Amino acid sequence: LLIIGPIRAYSSAMVVTATGTFFNPAIMAFIFHLTCGDVWNTINNTEKRYGMSVVGILLGVVPSAAFAASQYYAIEPLAGKLLGGTLLWLCTASALITDTWRLNPDENGKREPLYPVKGESKTAFAWFGSSS
Repeated sequence: LLIIGPIRAYSSAMVVTATGTFFNPAIMAFIFHLTCGDVWNTINNTEKRYGMSVVGILLGVVPSAAFAASQYYAIEPLAGKLLGGTLLWLCTASALITDTWRLNPDENGKREPLYPVKGESKTAFAWFGSSS
């Protein structure tokens, strides 16, 4: 959503202004949340491992966002409330991802497992590929 980026930027600017530094536990918690989100995006959108994607958003992305929001709140309450507001979208996304997994079994009627498995997709890094 186009509103989440500006909310993240504004709340982070409030925390940096209040602390006077980019290197503080609240910002590090936010960076950890962004990292969880990037890993989840690869699992869900690139590799299409919908089972693991359900677990990833419920146990990784949402809790890391909640923790980052609580860290922001401890420094600047408005920043924490703003960042915490993005949890509304993450909870909605969690429901959508779970239903996507539930409604899309394979041709045998089985759903992907909720744990990591080696699937058909292969993640490759373009900058390490063979130079043909």
